[in-house]
Amino acid sequence: MAVVTVETIFDSSPQKVWEAITKPEIMKVWYFDISNFNLQIGNEFTFYEPDGNSYFHKCKILKVEENKLLQHTWTHPEQSKGSSVVTWKIEAINDEKVKVTLTHEGLETFADGGDKFAPENYEMGWNALVKTNLRNYLYNIEKIKFTTVINASAGKVWDIMWNKELYTRWTTPFCVGSYFTGELAQGSRVHFLSPSGSGMYSDVLYLIPEKLIIFKHIGNIADLKELPLDAETEKWTGSFETYKLDEVDGITTVTAEVDCVEQYLDYMKDKFPLALTELKRVVEK
Repeated sequence: MAVVTVETIFDSSPQKVWEAITKPEIMKVWYFDISNFNLQIGNEFTFYEPDGNSYFHKCKILKVEENKLLQHTWTHPEQSKGSSVVTWKIEAINDEKVKVTLTHEGLETFADGGDKFAPENYEMGWNALVKTNLRNYLYNIEKIKFTTVINASAGKVWDIMWNKELYTRWTTPFCVGSYFTGELAQGSRVHFLSPSGSGMYSDVLYLIPEKLIIFKHIGNIADLKELPLDAETEKWTGSFETYKLDEVDGITTVTAEVDCVEQYLDYMKDKFPLALTELKRVVEK
């Protein structure tokens, strides 16, 4: 049997985690938009993936133990005849910490749906949802979005964004002389650095050239060296920074989404629009 298990510990309470996985208005923030969700055993609820309607999900509530356990089926009736079971388990460790365990069983039944329904894809998805998205909600890490429209092809915009010399120019509003090292290939490690040698190390989680790149931020850098995770970085490690390019008739919309800790929200909301304005200027000149 194909099973995915994701287990993690949060500085939170069972009640707050329970609300995050059962209240539709909160689920919409970090999980899925499920308008017909309720906790009655036997209730069926449905949803699509965020920003899309390609993958219809249909589920039914099986077990409910308030603040402790939620179990429901999980199916993709438009792509597969299979049926699986998702279980959320919440355990208080002490007054300040809680263990969350997500189990998804029966994934082998989706084999008739093709490669997109392979267990490893569910593993990647659940790890992102639980260890990053849920964590971000519990720790008040906000996803902020910025856009700009550039009169150029997506290919030209992409080349200028990730040309190492020109990257230094359009990111000047963040830090004069900022740069990155490493190759932009899926799975590769990248260092985002200031002239002083401080910065952040990140992995390229997903890449579609000229369309999409997702960075997974891991930890801090000092004196050009990766620092081990500490209690503070543990709260944001795994956060995402995404750039999406959409071209229509030779005009490209650049959308940036960043998971941002509370202390840097004002800074990012001030500097990011300036950086995208500079990117537009560099591309269109």
